[in-house]
Amino acid sequence: MNWQDKIKKIEALIAGSKTEGERDAAALARERLLERIQEEKATAAVEYTVPLGNHWRKKLFIAICSKYQVRTYRYKRQKYTTVMIRQSPRFVDQVLVPEFKKYSELLEGLVNEIMEEIIAKIHDVKEEEIVIAGELPCSKEASL
Repeated sequence: MNWQDKIKKIEALIAGSKTEGERDAAALARERLLERIQEEKATAAVEYTVPLGNHWRKKLFIAICSKYQVRTYRYKRQKYTTVMIRQSPRFVDQVLVPEFKKYSELLEGLVNEIMEEIIAKIHDVKEEEIVIAGELPCSKEASL
């Protein structure tokens, strides 16, 4: 039975009620039903495009989505690091985003630690810049 049928039945109860108590009870039921409809509309699934930027963040996001049984997908010709999900805004804002941010910060910290160790093994690099006095020479920019 859909929402419209339920509302019609409740309105019929209100119109056909013989006592004020029955009428009040049916009116309260109608109000509860309308509130539930509004909540469902507010929490209806919305399609989200989640650009993650790199392979590791994508793997992390997909793992979190899998934990909550949220299906991830990507449209043809979208970047490989983009993930699509269809979920309620409340769930995304209250569960997925905070958990992803927490684990993403941990991942970022670990990656930075590992990179510093690798760079230190390659060569003892100090992050101090050497400043040379004088005019700037004409030089080419390196494209990386």
